[in-house]
Amino acid sequence: MLDDLRDVLEGVEPDSSLAKEITSIIIPNQWLRLFVNAFEMPQLVDHLTGEPLLFVTDHYRVQNWSALDHALSGEADIEGSREEGWSRLFESEDGLIRRYLSIDLDKRPDRVKVSYLTQQYADEGRPWFETVVGTAVAFVSREISDPKGRLANLQPNESKETSAPVGLPPEMLTEIIKERIWQLYANWADKPLPILGDKTPREAVETSEGLEQVKFLLHTYEHGEAQQAKAQHRTPVSYEFLWQAVGITP
Repeated sequence: MLDDLRDVLEGVEPDSSLAKEITSIIIPNQWLRLFVNAFEMPQLVDHLTGEPLLFVTDHYRVQNWSALDHALSGEADIEGSREEGWSRLFESEDGLIRRYLSIDLDKRPDRVKVSYLTQQYADEGRPWFETVVGTAVAFVSREISDPKGRLANLQPNESKETSAPVGLPPEMLTEIIKERIWQLYANWADKPLPILGDKTPREAVETSEGLEQVKFLLHTYEHGEAQQAKAQHRTPVSYEFLWQAVGITP
């Protein structure tokens, strides 16, 4: 929309009646395109492996809760508890802490579910988990949900403004949004931005005024994500990678 406005408003006085007439046509037209254009499916991939995102859930019957607690508490890379669930964490090459798998209580009191975000994580995670916990659990079933397929079948009445789309689990939704943010901002630090006087963020932080502008911009990103995450009942995506990209700290 901004590109269209720049093209047609070149040489036109911003406050003139002609400018107002032009914007009154272009802005509604762009808005209408959101409703009449076909939904463009995003490419949903894991940032580290490049593998398509796939929500895989293994269901287990718990045969001995004490043994399960003891087995998981003995693993250095496992964090959590029976009350809040467990996560197997690792530090990735980009320095961020990521999750191999999550272990949560199921709806039935004698069940737990182990969730993964890609097929590779699931294929590697299941034998690891079953080796660690041994006979404390018994495998019941595996459930696979393709987020791309669920988004493709989105119905108009399923896009409520405060809910997660098509009932995606909050963890999966956060992962999808995170991957999209990483794609959108891949070259952010070296991209000239109009709000920074057409300087790149890396250039702008070299002056005290530019540094404050970049900080304000990053806080704006984070605030918007926090508000959206709250409305969708999920964990906000961290923008720390952008702070790191320009060599400053939050």
